[in-house]
Amino acid sequence: MMVDILSRLILAASRSSTECRLSFPTAHSLFRHLKRCQNMYIMKHLKMSHWAMRAEAMEDACLSFSLIIPLMENAPTHTNSSSYAAFISYRHLPRDAEVACEVQRAIEEYRLPRLVARANAPAETTSNTACAFPEADAYAEIAHKEAILHTENASIGTTTHNKDTFNAQEHKVRRPTKLGKCFRDEDELAASHSLPDSIREALAASRTLIVICSPETQESSWVRREIEMFEQIHGRERIICVLAAGSPEESIPPILKTRMVPDANGVLREMPAEPLAADLRPEAKTKRKAELLRIIAAVAGCSYDDLRQRERARQCRRMALASAAAALTIAAVGVFAFQFHQTSEAALIAESKSLAAQALDQYDRGEHLQAIETALAALPSSADNPNRPIVPEAQAALEEVLALNPDPDRHWVSLFCIDAKGSIVDIAYSFEGGWLAVLDDTGALSIYDIYTSQPITTESPTLFAVDEDTVPQSDWFIEAISPSHLLLANRTEGGGVSCLLPLTGKEAWNSSRTYALAAAPLDDSSDFAILAYGMHSLGAAFVNCTKGSLEKGLVETPVEQFPQFTNFEAFSAQKNPSTAYYALDTSLVIFDLEEMTCEQRNVSDAMIHSIQAGREIVVFTAADCIGDDINTNQVPFTVRALDTSTDSEEPLWTFNDTYSVTVGTQSGTLLPFNGIPQVRCILHKKESMVAITAGKKLLVFNLKTGELLFSHEFNASIVEVSLCFDSDDSCEFAVALGDGTLDIVNPLMEITLNTDYSATQIPYHIDSASFDIYDTGNPVAFVHPTNRSNRLLCYLFNPYYGEDDIEEFSLEELLAYARSALRYS
Repeated sequence: MMVDILSRLILAASRSSTECRLSFPTAHSLFRHLKRCQNMYIMKHLKMSHWAMRAEAMEDACLSFSLIIPLMENAPTHTNSSSYAAFISYRHLPRDAEVACEVQRAIEEYRLPRLVARANAPAETTSNTACAFPEADAYAEIAHKEAILHTENASIGTTTHNKDTFNAQEHKVRRPTKLGKCFRDEDELAASHSLPDSIREALAASRTLIVICSPETQESSWVRREIEMFEQIHGRERIICVLAAGSPEESIPPILKTRMVPDANGVLREMPAEPLAADLRPEAKTKRKAELLRIIAAVAGCSYDDLRQRERARQCRRMALASAAAALTIAAVGVFAFQFHQTSEAALIAESKSLAAQALDQYDRGEHLQAIETALAALPSSADNPNRPIVPEAQAALEEVLALNPDPDRHWVSLFCIDAKGSIVDIAYSFEGGWLAVLDDTGALSIYDIYTSQPITTESPTLFAVDEDTVPQSDWFIEAISPSHLLLANRTEGGGVSCLLPLTGKEAWNSSRTYALAAAPLDDSSDFAILAYGMHSLGAAFVNCTKGSLEKGLVETPVEQFPQFTNFEAFSAQKNPSTAYYALDTSLVIFDLEEMTCEQRNVSDAMIHSIQAGREIVVFTAADCIGDDINTNQVPFTVRALDTSTDSEEPLWTFNDTYSVTVGTQSGTLLPFNGIPQVRCILHKKESMVAITAGKKLLVFNLKTGELLFSHEFNASIVEVSLCFDSDDSCEFAVALGDGTLDIVNPLMEITLNTDYSATQIPYHIDSASFDIYDTGNPVAFVHPTNRSNRLLCYLFNPYYGEDDIEEFSLEELLAYARSALRYS
């Protein structure tokens, strides 16, 4: 029995070494089996009782193994690994080539799971002979089992095994994570009876043969020859079929449908085989990935189930890593987004604060609507869905510029500002009519809504044509002669007058032959008074606003020489009695329109600058402001009252004083300002009073007696004073100073005179101003600044009376008020 086994092993070893180029690990493994068999066989016969039988058995065993061991030692070995993981055999058709490429990519790109690679690490050392020659593997297994059986009771077997001289160190070659490259011949081979050397070498160097099967494959002789050669070298167990088209019966080559199997007597017989094929047909798309994994498992020499489980585990790890990476990415993006948001939010907050400060600055300059727009830009469009941070400073700025609550530090609030094309020459307005007219030195006449400052119309009247001799500031003027009529006049010889309907821009009437010097509306009347001149005369008349016809005939007075008209404001008229007054240098011209007479009286030693008629009493101011001997800090002036109901030239009373013609500005420098003495208003109360200004002084006299009832000197020259609040026991005046101060003073309340109780400083020097009463009953000021000659500002007196007047507004309410103000404007 032993001799037969050994002879078969020797035959298998010799065949393996000569035909299959037995690798060193395979030969070494077979040699280990034989060595164990020798040891076990010797130990078995040592137990024989008869010494002669022991000696004979020992001699037989040693002789047998002495023949095998030298053969194994001298057997040629091949230590190099195969060069290719697989050889792909296919018919060179587009469909088969596509499947071959897909299989090649799958094998070459696949990375074995780590645990599978470790578990199959000795696979590189496993003999390919096991597939090509199964009988050698069977006999080796029998010898190995017999050796194990005889060593179960041997007490010295382990020692002998450990001291085996042929026990070389095993090569623990770890399988690489990738399977390796595949050989795929891309060129169709020419007709020949033998395979090229490159194909032979590739087949010999490939661990696996993959056959792409389709109905056309059976027609390829080259595919058949490649199968035959691979089977001769490596055996059939390493051949894998891949179904590319058709059924298995019509696609798998016939050579693979049978196999040689040893019968009970060890004789090889051809038997039918049913090879399993991976299905990569087009209709099997759903299981394509699994089929490719089956091919990879066969090439790798591992279990498909194990590989699938490892693949799933690897995919889970990949998904976990991908999820972790995604989480880290999201976290990083979140951190970056948070930092960006913080930075962006900080930038928006800084921008909102800057816009809030800008809005307040615009509001201080009287740019009310612009300030609202700027404050809105600093806040989100909605409190519910804010698109930018809600900054308290911006919200407070919007509330302030809307003037919804009185400001204890700002008694006069801006309503609007208007910027004309050129320097403003004159303005006229009517709150009852709802319009405001602005004339500039370019000849443009612009009409605005007095409540919203929205433009209504802009005209360029021929009366205001500009030429090289035109001096608009002295040649042109406009006057609101009624709530619905605006008078336009040109004082030059080629001028004339025209009446305009402000809200439509249409002309009501005109008179090109009338040369007007001044005009004044009459209280409670549809007429107005006009002062005109001819070649050698001056005349006054009452004219109907609607028709332009004379209501009271023109009364003229001759003049020997055309005077140098320096003060066109020194004209006053009254309806009852129907009289008009004009100051002609030092004389007073009285036009009696009832009697159609004219009288000229010399009533002053100095030039008359201002005149006001109060029923039968006329009050005027006079002063000489020009001269080499004039001290600008102590300019004398005179206030005088005349009773025009008598023929007496003696005045009712006279007041003499001095005033300063300079004004201290905000910067501390001195600017010349001719605050000439003017009669501001006459008040008819229990005791009639008249208010006079001269330089920085405000004086109030008893109209009949001339008694000085009140006097106060401000810090700057007075530009305008007007009665704003009048009651039986009190009166209050609105005051505009040249340094930009707007104030309310009450002669009976010291607090209004000695403190800033009602004062507001605007950032302009005031050139001219006028006061009126707004529809709320509060005073309103129209201001023409010196340092912005094209700008007209409108301010409203909005006093602060304590915390009880303060209301709280939400952001949504403020936004609604702001949008309403802009929409209304």
